[in-house]
Amino acid sequence: MKKLYLRKSKRKTPTPKKKSSYNISKQILINFKTSDFNFQVPKKLIPNKPRLDKEKVRLMVLNRENLSIDHQYIYNLNNYFFPGDTIVFNNTKMYKSILYGKKEKTGDKIQVYLLREVNKKEKSWEVLVQPARKIRIGNRLFFLDENNDKMLAVVHDNTISKGRILKFNSDLPNKEFKRKINHLGKIQADIYTDFKHSFIDLSKMQTIYAKKAGSTSPHFPGLHFSKFLLKKLELQGVNFSYITLHLGTNTYEKILVEDLQKHKMKEEYFNIPIRACQLINSSLKSQQKVCAVGTSTLRALESSVSTYNTLNPNKKWTNKFIYPYYKFNIVNSILTNFHPPKSTLIPLLSAFTGYEFLMKAYDIAIKEKYKFYNFGDAMLII
Repeated sequence: MKKLYLRKSKRKTPTPKKKSSYNISKQILINFKTSDFNFQVPKKLIPNKPRLDKEKVRLMVLNRENLSIDHQYIYNLNNYFFPGDTIVFNNTKMYKSILYGKKEKTGDKIQVYLLREVNKKEKSWEVLVQPARKIRIGNRLFFLDENNDKMLAVVHDNTISKGRILKFNSDLPNKEFKRKINHLGKIQADIYTDFKHSFIDLSKMQTIYAKKAGSTSPHFPGLHFSKFLLKKLELQGVNFSYITLHLGTNTYEKILVEDLQKHKMKEEYFNIPIRACQLINSSLKSQQKVCAVGTSTLRALESSVSTYNTLNPNKKWTNKFIYPYYKFNIVNSILTNFHPPKSTLIPLLSAFTGYEFLMKAYDIAIKEKYKFYNFGDAMLII
């Protein structure tokens, strides 16, 4: 495990302060590299399908003030919140993003992964295709449903991220067109893992509060919440605030460069309504918890900060990449999962928690056999 050292100082680790990350105004800190966020997770600790019984999800609680670690279950989450605290949920809704079709001339089988809608009127989408070497600009592709109804698409352009811009030939109104796409599409459980798993029911990949369709990836931390748990928190006087950030592939991807500052996140769309800002800013003013459910929620909130360090309503795209020693302005608590090594999520959590404390927690999680990744257990950082 790498240790964090301060230059010209005998102290190994600065002491975290309540509701803040490290105070580095008078310290010069070393730069982290991607390899500093590498570790080994035993495969037996990585489940490959959703939990049927959410009550059995374990919860590791990290307290940044006293550097303590508590072992609980998710149904005890309400014990860490008080009246006036605000929990912020990402209400994005996942759609079926994997299409199987063929090239019109050759009949070669192809797979299309829908990333994001580029132009509603033109029905153009940014996609990833496999096998990519066989798909070129001008190629015509078609997709068939069980009734052999055909939908055509043309490869219009390439993207800088090795994807394609695909234009669908359809006269259907936009809502009907999206229903057609959803009917043709499939969803896999292994989009961001090494497992080869069969297709699963989309309903098992949606949070119970999902509302705004637009994500190609499930919002995994939100899957921990049951109606019963939400009711317990509500009766306790905890505020619920809902924002939207549509998840793409970049949230869970591994960092491929050693210098963290050279990693570029792809843009994701988010929407923070006025009502959400009112609840969150009220909790901030009262110095209470603002807990982001998921790193995507945190990134959206930290992408819309006013000059007074309050939250602004906003609708825009963000490619914000957070790593040590980022100063957090809105979020002072987060509920998340246990994430893959070298992913963009580990530097973010290191910035929030402190490198050594987070690495210690992950080491303990492995020893205590917590479940990792998409369908794993939960971590609450307060």
